[in-house]
Amino acid sequence: MEKMMDYLSWRGDIPFSVSPLNEADCYLICKIGAIDWEGIISRQSDPIPFRFAAEEYFMKYGEEGSSTVKLAGPELIPVIKKASRSERFGGIGLSGFINIIERRKTEQFSALTVTLPDGMHFITFRGTDDNILAWKENFYLSCSDYVSAQRDALAYLRYHTTLFEGPFIVGGHSKGGNLAIYSACTAEESLQNRIDSVYCFDSPGFHSEYYSTPGYKAMSGRIFKIIPRNSLVGTLLDNPHDVITVNSDSFGIAGHSGFNWETCASGFVRCGELSKSSRVFDTSIDSVLAGMDTEARRDFIDALFEILDSSGATTVTELTERGRKAMLALGMDLIKNDETKQFIYSLIRQIARDYVSETQRGIREENRALRKEREIRRQAKALRENNGHSSTPLP
Repeated sequence: MEKMMDYLSWRGDIPFSVSPLNEADCYLICKIGAIDWEGIISRQSDPIPFRFAAEEYFMKYGEEGSSTVKLAGPELIPVIKKASRSERFGGIGLSGFINIIERRKTEQFSALTVTLPDGMHFITFRGTDDNILAWKENFYLSCSDYVSAQRDALAYLRYHTTLFEGPFIVGGHSKGGNLAIYSACTAEESLQNRIDSVYCFDSPGFHSEYYSTPGYKAMSGRIFKIIPRNSLVGTLLDNPHDVITVNSDSFGIAGHSGFNWETCASGFVRCGELSKSSRVFDTSIDSVLAGMDTEARRDFIDALFEILDSSGATTVTELTERGRKAMLALGMDLIKNDETKQFIYSLIRQIARDYVSETQRGIREENRALRKEREIRRQAKALRENNGHSSTPLP
């Protein structure tokens, strides 16, 4: 399955003037904002070419990048290196970097402004990474009219669009996509009129009432929400009906990363529907939250993340390293509500069962394809041998 690194091999040497901006480009631009540009790109600086900013970044942190970049996944650094040295992406300008982490308020917010070669500006909000704090904020979206990062995104949008004229794009991955939609739909009409499009990649949705607000209705035709077939984060809360589902053979954190989605020369490869695992997760979360008021939802989320906090880990990766079974057993002892405890147990079991089912199905399909390929080769070999031994009588 071809992925983002393959896309860079196909399109890296082709400028945007020849092959226009597409959704795969937009995703990569969003992930450029996942890099910690502190000390390299300031909030008030003029745009710095991506290739020069990347060179300075690797001089500062080494070839592996800063410790914080590991939170964004193992694919980020190789993609950033390849993209920054390419004809297509190397010359784009980076400016307006800001990064805020407030553990006391359960807030993580970061944004970056990207200037494309034709002068179009792309405001991107950083999404959920491996940081447990960011995942908790994702879930808090289900029990609040807004979270602090949404207000910060709107303020960033209002200020930074005063620094340039003309249309612009807004986007983000994971929570960043939610921030993109929120800021675009909450902005005043004069600002909305300048928004060319909004790209939202595997992001939590909103309460169903949100899609009836005047702001969302005004922007809905310019919003593109894209999720992978094994999506978990992108199915949280309610979603519009016109979500774009793309193909991916990865699950969990890896499946959440667009670097692992199937690509083609023009963007991501579409697929028919969500996987069974994704549908089960969506239905389970919706069913348990639907019967809860705002206070009960917050209690449930606090209980769920109390499990994670009980391990002492601060990232999802650390949870894995410390042993998920031991962490889960310890965390469950802290939950006094039997219904909450039972739901978490059943949800984990169901997702694990469907994960195995999906994996086995994929293996069976791959084996069938291999058998078919071997049969085609066998028949071709037999045909060649028969042709070699046949003789045509002379006239």
